[in-house]
Amino acid sequence: MTTKIFLFLALTLSATLTSGCVPAALGAAGAVAADEAAEDRGDNLF
Repeated sequence: MTTKIFLFLALTLSATLTSGCVPAALGAAGAVAADEAAEDRGDNLF
């Protein structure tokens, strides 16, 4: 599960560094990571 998170973060950062939307991408990546962590605990964040 953490491998998917790191892969998503790496792809998101590499794609957004060229577009200039880094703050939005970091926020989205943070939301995805928080949701994944909640699902690992058995909760459902979103």
